[in-house]
Amino acid sequence: MSRARIVKDICTIFTCEFQDFEAEVSTLEKIKKHDEYTYLHCLNVARLSVALGKRFGFNSGMLIDLGWAALLHDIGKLRVPLNVLNKAKKFTSEELVVMKSHPVEALTAFAETQTVTLERLRRLSAAFEHHQRYDLKGYPIVQKKLTLHPFSRIVAVADTFDAMTTDRIYQRRVLPDVALKIMAQGFGSIFDPTVLQAFITSMGAYPVGSLVRLSDESLAVVIKYGKQSSLDRPQIYYVEVRSQRISDLMAFENKNLRILRSEFPEDHHIDIPALLEQAERIQGDSATK
Repeated sequence: MSRARIVKDICTIFTCEFQDFEAEVSTLEKIKKHDEYTYLHCLNVARLSVALGKRFGFNSGMLIDLGWAALLHDIGKLRVPLNVLNKAKKFTSEELVVMKSHPVEALTAFAETQTVTLERLRRLSAAFEHHQRYDLKGYPIVQKKLTLHPFSRIVAVADTFDAMTTDRIYQRRVLPDVALKIMAQGFGSIFDPTVLQAFITSMGAYPVGSLVRLSDESLAVVIKYGKQSSLDRPQIYYVEVRSQRISDLMAFENKNLRILRSEFPEDHHIDIPALLEQAERIQGDSATK
């Protein structure tokens, strides 16, 4: 059942001939058994990475390899004890060493049970490199290294964004737009500037699903960025029961309306997925009229 669930989850991100990736699926199955959060994190990172790969025009073969690179980027955490991996308090110096060892342990964990080919090394690139930073001042430290694999540069951005915007036992998540602003401080140092710029452009200043407060004090959820949308002027769906409607902030009648900030949906008892479904139905009904 676990393997069937994993294959189904992967198929929501990309498709491949799974009989050619038995070792990779088995490794992902081990990750799921070891720690559910790490498994879900790997799925999210793969989804974001593949979407970015499509934006860069990767062909299907490259997207499959990128998808696997993202899915397997945290396999080294199989060697990290759960009491360290999910610790709510600050790491001791010894625990920090264990956590920082996971990129190296990733290759060891895979190589002990599987044949490591050139193709698999490409898919394992992000597992070793995703914490090395674009300026190579991260970890693990490697002497005389010139650059990171393109997959690693993409996965590093997706990994950071998902980690920042997901609740953990030791911290509340950061709002998506806040995460993007923080990440933008790493242009050319922590992150490849081309990759990060493409990511921010594709997400928009307020990513789809963000709950935003408007300058007229109303609340709305971001539902879409059209071809003509500015980074901070998406299409929105008002959440108040009396005014549930879709509006485009690029429209002339909204020229004086702007987004003030994003807010946490749970603070307002708002179900974002349900609202996105409602907005999709309204758009669908409008298209058929």
